[in-house]
Amino acid sequence: MLNSSLCFNLLTVALKRQQKLQPKGAPRQLEGEGLKEAEETLDFSLKKLATGENAINYKISKVNSASKQTVSGTLYRINADIIDGDEITKKCDISIWSRAWLQNGIEVTFKCNNDQEVFTRQHSA
Repeated sequence: MLNSSLCFNLLTVALKRQQKLQPKGAPRQLEGEGLKEAEETLDFSLKKLATGENAINYKISKVNSASKQTVSGTLYRINADIIDGDEITKKCDISIWSRAWLQNGIEVTFKCNNDQEVFTRQHSA
């Protein structure tokens, strides 16, 4: 019994040290509910960008990975398979920087594997 208690205490100390090593404001890799939240954020942005000036027609096929960082606002970095308007699937790195207090304060940047161009669009919250 003493050994399992000692192991538990050592594990607790190790986890607390690991958490302290990650500086505040550093990006966090997302999984589970956090990954689902990133996917919902991307879906919301894609729907907003499908309307209005310079509309793009992208849909999510699969979110492969995501991170979240608190900066001046919230910055998501998402790697996803995206289906474009021609029904072609592209692997893209997408950043979504949300500064909801600004007019059109959500900035979405796309860099897709087959495209040379990196492009950015903005929309409201």
